[in-house]
Amino acid sequence: MSTSRDAIITRLRVRNYRSLAEVDIHLAPLTVLVGQNGTGKSNVVDVLRFVRDSLTRGLDAAVLDRHGMSAIRRWSGKGRPFDVHIQLSLRGQNWSGEYGFTLGSERRGEYRVKRERCALTVERTEEGEGPVTSVLETRNGKWVQLPMGAQERLPPERQLVSTTALMLPTVGWVLRRGAIQLYSFLSRMGFYTLYPDNLRPPQKAANPDWLSDGGDNLASVLRQLKKSKSSGLSSMLEALGKVVPGVHDYQVAQVGGYLVTRLRHAPGRAKKRGPAFELAQESDGTLRMLAILTALYQDPSRSLLTIEEPELTIHPGALGVLRDVLQEASLRSQIVITTHSPDLVAGLPADVLRAVEKVNGVTRVGPITDAQREAIDEMLFSPGELMRMEGLRRETADPLPE
Repeated sequence: MSTSRDAIITRLRVRNYRSLAEVDIHLAPLTVLVGQNGTGKSNVVDVLRFVRDSLTRGLDAAVLDRHGMSAIRRWSGKGRPFDVHIQLSLRGQNWSGEYGFTLGSERRGEYRVKRERCALTVERTEEGEGPVTSVLETRNGKWVQLPMGAQERLPPERQLVSTTALMLPTVGWVLRRGAIQLYSFLSRMGFYTLYPDNLRPPQKAANPDWLSDGGDNLASVLRQLKKSKSSGLSSMLEALGKVVPGVHDYQVAQVGGYLVTRLRHAPGRAKKRGPAFELAQESDGTLRMLAILTALYQDPSRSLLTIEEPELTIHPGALGVLRDVLQEASLRSQIVITTHSPDLVAGLPADVLRAVEKVNGVTRVGPITDAQREAIDEMLFSPGELMRMEGLRRETADPLPE
């Protein structure tokens, strides 16, 4: 199990993606998006998911999953569609980079790639040189910039620029090694929306490398954690036992063509014997906590993972355990969560909180106000207490774009 992050997204800039007219968000190892229902927290998360899907499954699939370009771009109301622009800043152990692309609308809900740019700086190359910056950029179907000599190394079919696909997955190798790490980070992001009803039935055996976004391979991942004797397994079980008293282990058995997961319960304080119940017999909160902990302790770790409203169906008294686990897991993976639970944010530092508001139909995101930050830092109030009293408010009241 990896013990430290290999990279982090430090900044996310977005224009005209659904309700996000123009946002500029600085991300931390743990970032908590706090806001009322309907303010656009899920849209912020979906931008990152859209980047992953576009790079790993292709733009066509990513756009169709979201019901077409007209459902993705912000409505202009002026007869001229807005361009969607996404830009990420990343920092790795020996490199830093920026990656982004701009999509324009075409007729009948289609799209085209108007611009794609990846700029990478390697602090020190294998030859001992550094820092060295290389750039890959396309505009409107043409190469604008490539590293010196790179175009000659491309096969003929790659020298043409597509306006309906991103070039990084196929030609990013012409950049220096940092491009591989950047693409690996973006393709290994996980986005979790976990519903108990999807976790209860027996599951078919599936790829156990990473927990899928909906958890439909939970049994396979749990079985693999046991087989590999992952170093995080004991911590995961310890956290689960704190939330669900008496649960101290699990077992995954194959029954026909399906995998059946059972949780081992112990009467009193004994841990050697006790009944094992199938997930179909467990509560919603137990199932959801099991899936969240599996996501946080899976091996290998995700580069970044998001969990939307992790507090759902979990008893408020258990949210302190979940909060501690999230902070510990952020040492291995970058984590972004959405929430409106005062109990979950109660013990968090002010610098991980981002207030999400919607003004005139437009989502705005930013750090909480200086006054609220000072109250938290001076331990006058906890974030949860401020959230209950007045709500966590965004500091920057910048003007909205037209």
